Amino acid sequence: MENTLALTSDFANVSRQSADIKSILMRIREAGFSHVHWCHEWNSSYLYSVHEMLQIREWCDEYGLAVKGIHASHGESDLKRYISFNDYNRLAGIELIKNRVDLAYILNAGDIVLHLYLPWQRFEQEKNFKDDFYRVVLKSFDELEPYCKTRRVRICVENLFDNPTVHMRGAFDLLFARYDADFMGLCFDTGHANMSCKENILEFAERYNDRLFMIHVHDNNGEGDQHRIPFTGSFNWEGFAALLARSPYSFPVNLELVIGKVEDEQSWLKKALEEGNRLSAMVRKDRMG
Repeated sequence: MENTLALTSDFANVSRQSADIKSILMRIREAGFSHVHWCHEWNSSYLYSVHEMLQIREWCDEYGLAVKGIHASHGESDLKRYISFNDYNRLAGIELIKNRVDLAYILNAGDIVLHLYLPWQRFEQEKNFKDDFYRVVLKSFDELEPYCKTRRVRICVENLFDNPTVHMRGAFDLLFARYDADFMGLCFDTGHANMSCKENILEFAERYNDRLFMIHVHDNNGEGDQHRIPFTGSFNWEGFAALLARSPYSFPVNLELVIGKVEDEQSWLKKALEEGNRLSAMVRKDRMG
């Protein structure tokens, strides 16, 4: 699909005010983007009502924006976390994820992105803790699977810079062996990979290429989660484009960017659009062979 590109909804702010949210959607569309990646409340325990969901859909329709995925929330505290050992808190975390599944369903977005924070220090220090932890994680995903499949919404687990590569690899191996591609996929975050995968920053995109259904595209210098425009840092964009081209990922390219405080928004959006389109063209060229 030509001339399509997605930008995160919270590139400039995370206001909960209706006027601010509507304004940012308008600015995204006016800048030339065709899609929005919904990232508001990505790390909070906020529950959208169905009326809010319908309002967001109405705004997107008004501006001619399609929705490229939802960034779901793992919960801002242990009170609502799907990895909690307390079953009440775990179930509250599942309720939170289901809320984002419902949002994706109403916005006609087929994927949600989810963080899986690994207590890897305890994995290495306590003999049986890893098994106990994954027992809880799998219980939660087992319960989420039929709900997601009924709504045709896939969960894409994101590679995180907080998790060492060896432990992140272990998590992905376990999840992708247990769940099919209709339910579970990978969200490959380019900035996180550039920070944490020092031996091969493209490892996860290579190893799980057949599960690559979502991407968070941004750049950095390898030392911080800077969410810069592509081609302004040190990430390997040529190698990434080739891997994305052979994956099942569907356009548009999805930019997860944050504008700098001193940058002019219109100029910044123009630059983001240009470099995003540049990456898209590279992927299309590689797909054509």
